[in-house]
Amino acid sequence: MGRALGRRQRLRRFTVADDIQNTLTVGNASAYVYWTGASLGATRGLIQLANPGDDYRVSKRYWALAAFSRFIRPGAVRVPVTDADPALRVTAFRNADGSRVIEILNTAATESSAEFSLRGGHDRHPDGYVTDETRSITPADIVSTHGTTLTATLAPRALTTIVLD
Repeated sequence: MGRALGRRQRLRRFTVADDIQNTLTVGNASAYVYWTGASLGATRGLIQLANPGDDYRVSKRYWALAAFSRFIRPGAVRVPVTDADPALRVTAFRNADGSRVIEILNTAATESSAEFSLRGGHDRHPDGYVTDETRSITPADIVSTHGTTLTATLAPRALTTIVLD
């Protein structure tokens, strides 16, 4: 029973990240709103409150939502991006300040890698962040650039955020 519950919780975290990706890409929306901020027990709330008591737990759904909202700023525009791997869901944005953000959802149960061509190259090392079962927007050395090619190592069943200033 415990294993099944853990799997369902992992899928819910993953579902929210997938919903955000679909809303922004397929729905061509400019925002994503999640209404259940906090709730009692193991529900869809971003923060799960203990009943009774003062304890709480920040859900992985919170961190999936935070991965998008922390780096993609108001006024950002979605830019075209393609990847041939059907297990990857990729969305890219350019913020008003010129920074670029790539959100990659690896739906596979195995580690993967992806390469992207960057327009105009890139002078700095990009920042990579991973949100998965054990990490919450955790900085990770998973991205490199060489000329106009960006390469990322993607954890299984994880949301990877790449920020290029």
